Amino acid sequence: MDVAFLRQKHRERRELNDHNWYLQMSLSHKDALGQWFLVLGSLALANMVYAANNNLGEIFSWRLVLLISALIFGIVAYFGRSVYCAVIGIVGVLIWWMAQTAFWQIKSNTNYSAVIATPAGLMWLAILLYAAGFWQMRKTAWKRFGAAYVTIGLLLANCLLFIFSTESGLNALEEMTARGGVFDAWQNLIALLVVASLSAAAIIRGRISKTLIKGEAFFAAVLFLIFGLLLVALPGQSLLTDNYYDARQLTAAGLFWAAVFNFALLFEILGVIFAGYWRREMWMINFGAVLLIIFTAVKYFDWFFKFMDKSVFFIVAGIMLFVIGWAMERGRRYLAQAIQPPATANQENQ
Repeated sequence: MDVAFLRQKHRERRELNDHNWYLQMSLSHKDALGQWFLVLGSLALANMVYAANNNLGEIFSWRLVLLISALIFGIVAYFGRSVYCAVIGIVGVLIWWMAQTAFWQIKSNTNYSAVIATPAGLMWLAILLYAAGFWQMRKTAWKRFGAAYVTIGLLLANCLLFIFSTESGLNALEEMTARGGVFDAWQNLIALLVVASLSAAAIIRGRISKTLIKGEAFFAAVLFLIFGLLLVALPGQSLLTDNYYDARQLTAAGLFWAAVFNFALLFEILGVIFAGYWRREMWMINFGAVLLIIFTAVKYFDWFFKFMDKSVFFIVAGIMLFVIGWAMERGRRYLAQAIQPPATANQENQ
């Protein structure tokens, strides 16, 4: 079905902004119904692959079956123009990456319980999705797919930064590298080189084609280097003290990485808000505003709760969250008015 025709018909029912028509069309009931039928069809094909593998005596591992199923969703997504299938396919590939990298590391040494290649590769895949999403959004027919890629990339990057900016996340990082590094498993090394090359090429291509703003390309490169540095510098470092009687404290290296991840997360969230303003994308502004409020609440409880009297803590926290919420709402309304076309803004003012 012609995208221009769908866009025109949708405009007849609702007055839409040129910058978000593809999002509202993806969330419409009629479009969602057709896409769910494609999802069910893709699930049937994936189940057929799983059943055939069982009947043949499981000649393929469940990880390979998962990857084949994700590829089926991807193929159906592009031939059937289904964003839902694309999202499920991308999530399937990310799950396959986590399972496969852990398997390769465990296979090389049975003492390994986790592997640093998993989060590093996930961050590079998040950067790849973000850059590829805006590259696809240049074409009207693929705007919905591009928005899905950008959203998944942002969610994945923020989840990784949120996890590793906490003490429990730093403890997990220490356990991932306690017995060795990624170079002990050649499969992970090759896989990381491939993903890193694709991610770096996406950043360079996005900047050359100007689908990425200078600030976006710069910060994507910073995140790329931070998680690349984890593979080389983190193995063998002690991030928390070995104190089994009292609460474990961060070492000098732990404080350094905690500061790196927390500042990276804060600037990443602020970058999403400003990128939404420059791109005139209201959904990015709202997404960043929600993340900023969550960041303030989580970090306040995570880091400052231990160092304050509990009554003083809740008083200060309440005032602080109220002020931040009020400031973010005023800023969001200001940016929303700046993004809206003059005609729409005049109608709202009337």
